[in-house]
Amino acid sequence: VRTDPVASRLARLLGAELRLAQGDGSAALDLLPSGAKPQDKSSRAELFLTAQAQLQQGATGSVASTAPSKTTAGTLTTITQQLQTWVADHPRDAQAWQLLSSTYAAEGRTLSSIRAQAEVNVAQLDYPAALSRFKTAQEWARKGGAGTDHFEASIVDTRTRQVESIVREQALER
Repeated sequence: VRTDPVASRLARLLGAELRLAQGDGSAALDLLPSGAKPQDKSSRAELFLTAQAQLQQGATGSVASTAPSKTTAGTLTTITQQLQTWVADHPRDAQAWQLLSSTYAAEGRTLSSIRAQAEVNVAQLDYPAALSRFKTAQEWARKGGAGTDHFEASIVDTRTRQVESIVREQALER
């Protein structure tokens, strides 16, 4: 496939996916291009596989030490930012929201992770489940959970009101 760029890309993606299935996140990262731009539709696969590999690498790295290395934390932050950009452009991409939720959790951003889980439900048009998640996030923020971000809490409040409105409309239609 070396002479065919499209086939070569697909072979690399398949190789990365196989390495991830084997639990070898660093080998998967070696097969993926660095610096994939999330705005490029062709890079969705690269972005998602890179995020999964970074998460897997962080999970296996945490067994050896209790704190993630600065390099792992930095690359995870970069992936989180790229995923945030992706979901801003593609708010109905449930898989992207799920990966974003996982990266937030790996960074210790619980409130953001819960909100992203709620957005997964919104993307899947499961508004009652989304409302439940948003209310959980509101409760977390009220209790002042570790690392509560007031900006994120404001977003959660706004999204809760929006989803409550949708749930009420759906109830009236029945």
